[in-house]
Amino acid sequence: MKTFALLLLVATVTHGAALPEAAKIDSLLAADWQKHNLQPNAAAPDEVIVRRLYLDIAGRIPTVEESREFIQSGDPQKRAKLIDKLLGSDGYTSHMFNFWADVLRLTDNTKGRITAEAYEEWLKKELKANTPYDQFVKKLLTTEGGAWDSGSIGFYQRDENKLDHLAYTVQVFLGTSIVCAQCHNHPFDKWSQKDYYGMAAFTYGMDTRGSGITDIKLPRRPPQNKNLPEFITSMKAKDRRQYMKDHPEEMAKIRAEAAEKGKATSEEMNQVRKALGDVMKPLRYTAVSWQEGKLPKLPADYAYTDAKPGDTIQPNAMFGHEATPKEGQTTVQAFADWMTDPENPRFTTVIANRMWKHVFGTGVIEPLDEITDSTVPSNPALMDYLAQLMIEKKYSLKSFLRVLYNTDTYQRMASTQEVALGEINHFTGPSLRRMSAEQVWDSMITLTKGNVDGEVDEENQRLHQYLNDLNMFITTMKEKGPEGIVAAAKAGMEERKENDRKLDEMRAKMAEQKDGVANPADAKALANAANKLRRESSNNLLENLIGEERAEDLIRGYSPNKEANKEAKKRPKMSREVMATLTKEERKALSRNEGDRTMVSRASELPSPARPGHFLRTFGQSDREVIDNASEDASVPQALTLLNGPVIKSLTSPVSLLSQQLKDAGSADEKVALLYEALLSRRPTNNERAVLSQVIQERGDIAVEDVTHALITGSQFLFIQ
Repeated sequence: MKTFALLLLVATVTHGAALPEAAKIDSLLAADWQKHNLQPNAAAPDEVIVRRLYLDIAGRIPTVEESREFIQSGDPQKRAKLIDKLLGSDGYTSHMFNFWADVLRLTDNTKGRITAEAYEEWLKKELKANTPYDQFVKKLLTTEGGAWDSGSIGFYQRDENKLDHLAYTVQVFLGTSIVCAQCHNHPFDKWSQKDYYGMAAFTYGMDTRGSGITDIKLPRRPPQNKNLPEFITSMKAKDRRQYMKDHPEEMAKIRAEAAEKGKATSEEMNQVRKALGDVMKPLRYTAVSWQEGKLPKLPADYAYTDAKPGDTIQPNAMFGHEATPKEGQTTVQAFADWMTDPENPRFTTVIANRMWKHVFGTGVIEPLDEITDSTVPSNPALMDYLAQLMIEKKYSLKSFLRVLYNTDTYQRMASTQEVALGEINHFTGPSLRRMSAEQVWDSMITLTKGNVDGEVDEENQRLHQYLNDLNMFITTMKEKGPEGIVAAAKAGMEERKENDRKLDEMRAKMAEQKDGVANPADAKALANAANKLRRESSNNLLENLIGEERAEDLIRGYSPNKEANKEAKKRPKMSREVMATLTKEERKALSRNEGDRTMVSRASELPSPARPGHFLRTFGQSDREVIDNASEDASVPQALTLLNGPVIKSLTSPVSLLSQQLKDAGSADEKVALLYEALLSRRPTNNERAVLSQVIQERGDIAVEDVTHALITGSQFLFIQ
């Protein structure tokens, strides 16, 4: 046993962890291996490590130049230096955005698309700035205002149902699934339905339906006293009541006149509200505000004896210490402090475990978002230390990940045997994993265009301009106040009435046709005319409110078409000299091939998630309906996409980087060797060279294309070894 322990110790320090915290993790794992009579995996060579680090940290394979530079370097600290370089790169931002977009179910295909895009940009900036995780979560939970203030309001805008949102919040940040308790007492845990509503009460006051001008109240009708003669209005209340009692006929006449005036004013105000409704449409789903005292009520079918249906439920933490607001705090602020408190063990444990799974492929606790009071980690000592390390690093995810990537255990060969459900992973090395959809796409981008990490996190200037315009509009509305808004609306009242009259005439003419059944062409014409007239009225009101020049940008609106925006980005272009070297067949293929337009940007810069049928969705990208819903399963459509889809056409197009590199490589043997370097970050082995030589002899000029397809569709390319 002593001999085994000595051999194990030697094995664990083959490379020597670059950081003392990493060495501590290695020692905890080594103790577990010794306890279970296990040996660690073999040390991974540079060829494996460089590809793994680029995929795990930057989300893509390295370029040929990047892998060669690393492999040929004699610097004994080159692994630690590469880890630091990649953690500081925009590739890290892109890759971690994809990770958190899955966890937070981030989607821009929502009603509030402007807010969704601001949310995406905010998330990238927070990741790039390495905002401490506890502060990051607090921002998500407590930020109020408009999308022009902070894109983090998209966190609440994601779900219209506040009870559902609470379930996702607890599952993501506290690793506890409580959704069952929304409808009934939890069947497998201690949570009751009342507990659930008590937890939801902390965030229930977050209003997502406001427009950012909730403090402006338009008058519904003029004050009643203003409809009375001045001499009656000036009386004291007691005298006024007596006068009205003594003069019933006079008062009846006054009331009749007042009713007629009130009716006209009411119609007027309805027109005002209708006009403002059209103008305010762009402001929907762009703001979140806190409403003090707004609490949930138990549903009408509540069936338990601890409360009654319809009871208002006060905030109450389901576990841990109490979440009591401090002086000047709202309940949601108290909830955020309670959740992110280091004394709340689930918060720290969950994020430490989530990051461990991100690096090693399996969590120390599985499933990572179904923690209960009886949950026991696979390695309790390791989990305790990881939680302690997260606190020591002050919730800096980059600092925490830096330790994990520098462990000797991570830098071993991947474990190829799948851990069965219910069995324990002893982490003798990282798990062999298939690339995510985003990693496959971004690796194809790398092969086609090279390193495009610098295109990540570019600020969307048009989005910010439009958000600033909205903010300016709201500020102007607040400055004008209810009276100014009504005055601006009344200024265009006659035109709106005239437009309504025209629409009524068009509807009447249509009703006369074919016994009141309009043909499709007439119906479409009416709809177009109605929209045009409505836009004209709205635009006139907007100009009355903020002026013609300032209204122009708001009238133009914002089109959140990311793919169209990305088309303007720089693409690889061929010089005249390069074009002159192409054969006639290559030029024809280039002119036919539209695939090069497909590979424009990294996955993080495309619509989130991609539309159904896109390469990313074919390869299992999450639909963002539930937490962490991506799939890594293989399928026939994936194979067909890699064989003859537009992405592979982009890769083999004469304009692609890989095609240019192959053209300059020389002999067929050199081209094939380059393919291995580009796709697998290594040269072919002697056995592979022997097989490839035979393929080249048999297939001639098309051998390179055959090898390209074989490698692209093979497991060595699609898996992170």
